[in-house]
Amino acid sequence: MSGRHMRQQFREMAIGGSGLSKSPAHVHKKSWRTLLAATAIASGLLLSFSEPVLSQDEPVTSDSETDASGTAIYSAEFFAQFAPQNAFDMVQRLPGFSFDGGSDARGFGGTAGNVLIDGARPGSKNSLENVLQRIPLAQVERIEVIRGGVGASDAAGQTVVANVVRVPGASTGTSIIRFVRKDDGSIRPQTETSYSTTIDGWETSSKLDAALRRQPRDISFRNRDADGVLTGSAEEVRPENFKWIWYNGEAGKNLFGGRLVLNTVIGTEPFRALSVRDTFDGRLPDSSPDGQILIDTDRTYSEFSLGADWTRTGADNWKIRLLSFTEVSKRDFESEFIENKPVNNQIFLSNFANVRDRLESIFRTTYGKVAGSNLKPEFGAEVAYNKLDSSFDLFEEDENGVIELDVPSSNVKVAEIRAEAFTNIVWNATDKLTIDGGVTWEISRIKVTGDATNTQTFKFLKPMLNFTYNVRDNLQLQLRTSRTVGQLNFEDFAASNDVTDDRVLAGNPDLSPDQTWRVEGSADWRFNRAGSIVVTLFHEWRNDVLEQILLPSGSGGLGNAGSATFYGLEADLILPLDFALTGGRLEVGYRRRESSLFDPLIGRDRPLSDINDEFIRFEFRHDLVKERLAWGVEMDGGFEEPNFFVTEQLDFEGPYRFDIYAETTKFLGVKMRLEWTRFAGNTFNRNRLFFDPDRSGTFTGSELQQRDFGSTVRFEITSQF
Repeated sequence: MSGRHMRQQFREMAIGGSGLSKSPAHVHKKSWRTLLAATAIASGLLLSFSEPVLSQDEPVTSDSETDASGTAIYSAEFFAQFAPQNAFDMVQRLPGFSFDGGSDARGFGGTAGNVLIDGARPGSKNSLENVLQRIPLAQVERIEVIRGGVGASDAAGQTVVANVVRVPGASTGTSIIRFVRKDDGSIRPQTETSYSTTIDGWETSSKLDAALRRQPRDISFRNRDADGVLTGSAEEVRPENFKWIWYNGEAGKNLFGGRLVLNTVIGTEPFRALSVRDTFDGRLPDSSPDGQILIDTDRTYSEFSLGADWTRTGADNWKIRLLSFTEVSKRDFESEFIENKPVNNQIFLSNFANVRDRLESIFRTTYGKVAGSNLKPEFGAEVAYNKLDSSFDLFEEDENGVIELDVPSSNVKVAEIRAEAFTNIVWNATDKLTIDGGVTWEISRIKVTGDATNTQTFKFLKPMLNFTYNVRDNLQLQLRTSRTVGQLNFEDFAASNDVTDDRVLAGNPDLSPDQTWRVEGSADWRFNRAGSIVVTLFHEWRNDVLEQILLPSGSGGLGNAGSATFYGLEADLILPLDFALTGGRLEVGYRRRESSLFDPLIGRDRPLSDINDEFIRFEFRHDLVKERLAWGVEMDGGFEEPNFFVTEQLDFEGPYRFDIYAETTKFLGVKMRLEWTRFAGNTFNRNRLFFDPDRSGTFTGSELQQRDFGSTVRFEITSQF
């Protein structure tokens, strides 16, 4: 955006308050993105007709087929041209399938992703991606894509589910060694090792992930007053250094008349960053700064979880499942903010420390019909306990001495006990129509103690109904409606501090979970062996949405801001290009979303925070199968996300980001991949707009941050053993 357009926008915000006016450049860019997405998807539809369309009874190919129930089955050979190394690589290449790793919804049932392992969801709330990555290529027999209901205990109402079927008793592993080079010349190693085998009757899989990572980041600051006049500037160098080591493990065995699966996750992630910011008063940067700001940040996150999952299926095809899961985690965060003016003269010091200990424990049981009938009911119950203990200390020192800041809800304990009961039914009404639905009733109590006290009891009824109609084997239509309840982040009950933006937020002991009614309809068409297009329209009615508001304490913090609407379109196209380029493949994803929330602070509607209203992504890949070589280009479209605070609006904008890669399995029996990410630029804009006394008041100035993360070169070697 040009300086003229920026100043124009600032003046409009000073007059109008919320600053939602779109400049001509903004509108043009949005229109261009929409046109690009529409052109790509429409072209894919037209080009797809050049490929033979499958008849209702025609199998896809010898390495992919559709069974009588409409389930698409992909053998391991289907994925060979992509040289996958584990189950996650294979899932990402499924036609007409978009991976969902799960959500932060309440409890175990609401967090299910859309991938099953041997017909059941993993008995853990941890990363589904990690679970799939620890299943080596040689252990995957096939992947089934199921459309229609599969039961709440497995996929929680997901309408399209992938089921990874493993080879029993296989002993195989995958090892990845990766070297990552950043623009500052630093090179850091990363390694991942997965192994599956059978030990004394236990079928086990493990993954060890360890890394050193460096992320340099340069930031330019430009501060202006309400008239757009430069009042100050700064240049910051911030190298971020990460370490992590994580172990994921699973062991399963037939015991007690059923199948027992144990899983665990343990790991830690230390982080350190030292920012050096040269400041300039009323002028652009040069070689002689007027002052300097140092920000030293240390953070460590550690986690341990243990789960047990026992299932038994009787001769009458009724399955009982008992599941328990416990996770404990700890986050230590410390930062020191030092302001020098001139460079070697300290005038201000701030010390911040925050420790958060968290516990989550869940027990769940289900009992349901899994086969042998067109009507499959399921019944279940779940009990969960969550606890957070947070301490917050913030000290400041200037020429007047040291003071401790009194921030509302600095030290709090939050505990929740929740119970729910549910019933679900999957009904194969006809050969073409499947109806699945259910209802969940939950009750919970949240108790806050410490600097703030409050006790709340919540009761929710959560129905869900889904219709799946198979027009033919390769074309499905779906209509779904549901009510969901969000999971509160207990950290929002406690105070927090953003050192970089100098923003302190109060905790809020009165938070309530948000609730959403959603209606969506989708069409899923697999028009040839590997091509597909999925289009979804949705509309959401949200209540008690969580946004930054003015709390009763007089401070800003997260709170329930009222009702909002959220609606949009999602489209995903996979187009094989063999008609023009043998081995070519194009993937396009497009998202268009709109939202509206009445903001009492400014007296009118505005968009929801942290939502990008339009996004496009594509990947072109060319597989040279005979040469055992592949290369490709990926693009992530630019984005714009507004965030609204009590006295500030923050607009976060990202550029179009391009990656290029090449990979081969031609040498030494291993897969080698070279990747250059963000090679055309990786600079993000954070535009902060300030108002007094709040966003309904006078526009007082702005701060534009340009954050440059640079490009990255990765080289990795993957071997199977």
